[in-house]
Amino acid sequence: MRAPTLWDFLLLTSLAAIWGSAFLAIKITVEDIPPATIAAGRLLVASIVIYAYMRSRSLHLPTDPKFWHQIILISFFSMAAPFAMISWAEQYISSGLTAILMATGPLIALILSHFFSTDDRFTLFKFLGVLVGFAGVLVVLGLDSFSGIGDNFYAQIITMLAAMCYACSGILVRRIKEKSNTVVTASILISATALILPVSLIFEAPWVAIASSESNSIFALLYLGLIPTALAFILRFYLIREVGVTFASYVGYLVPFFGVLWGALFLGERLPSTTIIGLLLILSGIAVSRMHFKKYQEDI
Repeated sequence: MRAPTLWDFLLLTSLAAIWGSAFLAIKITVEDIPPATIAAGRLLVASIVIYAYMRSRSLHLPTDPKFWHQIILISFFSMAAPFAMISWAEQYISSGLTAILMATGPLIALILSHFFSTDDRFTLFKFLGVLVGFAGVLVVLGLDSFSGIGDNFYAQIITMLAAMCYACSGILVRRIKEKSNTVVTASILISATALILPVSLIFEAPWVAIASSESNSIFALLYLGLIPTALAFILRFYLIREVGVTFASYVGYLVPFFGVLWGALFLGERLPSTTIIGLLLILSGIAVSRMHFKKYQEDI
């Protein structure tokens, strides 16, 4: 693992911008298409695109059984489970509350990385950065996002479990020995599709839902597959493998900012005056987490 560069920060910001748009797309698709079908559809689209790209570069899927055992686990925790969980939960809770609950991811990642990695340990500055970043998320989203927090308890628990799944997948990804991020991403996408597609076919009759869907829902599903899945996961796995799980997890703090921004730009939603203050807090949290004063840097 190496220290993040300016390029890594730009990739982190791009990933946040992409995932911030995913909540809007999910809100559109869930009106016509059931949750498991959304998850399966975006994974299938992404699998086809990334596999075609992989083959165009004369790369091949590995045949090592140990590799595929790891891939199946990562597929479950990084895509199949959280995609289905978030799509289901957003039927019952707001996008704002979903973003707040998902923002617990960096803290979960920080704790897991301390115990399950040797070069991404818990430090005072990382902990302070996580707290400041989470405060920034709350400022960006505002108190209105907490409306309904006492309702739909199970949907909220499911959303937090989705955040935990992402953190677990980050730990697992760092243990993959395959060097090509394209091969790793293609393998995970194909495996995740194989996991979730049968659920959709058995329980949701996706052909009926898709045939009766509005064109906006279909386009939103294609967008979910191409950008927030195919492209985004190549970026995520690159960051995890190069600069660590904790740094990559900070995307969870920037996503709500972009979610609010895209909502204002494309849906005419109000952009609160506190949004910029929240963004500054988030960026400050990320900056604090990267400090390396040795006298404070002892592992806890």
